[in-house]
Amino acid sequence: MRKHALLIAILLLGLVAGCSGGAVSPTPSPSPSPQPTSAQEVPTAAPSASPTASGPATCVAVPLEFEAESRIPPITEADHVHGPADASITLIEYADFQ
Repeated sequence: MRKHALLIAILLLGLVAGCSGGAVSPTPSPSPSPQPTSAQEVPTAAPSASPTASGPATCVAVPLEFEAESRIPPITEADHVHGPADASITLIEYADFQ
């Protein structure tokens, strides 16, 4: 019984240790310093790796335009239709229930 309790305690300790980390921030990779090509050039400082605020994200809806497949016949009044005729997406299902 003590072996089981010890095993459970070790597993719980490993779970707590593995899952209790804080947020990890990315570490910037070192950038190579620029080498002067002539005696007159002075190397410039590398840009800082601090994050900058960029404002809220925006989303632009772009309509999807697909070519009509020429091998699929057009939908007619004889076909079973579910939903509006002017829907932006049309799903066509071919099935044989024999």
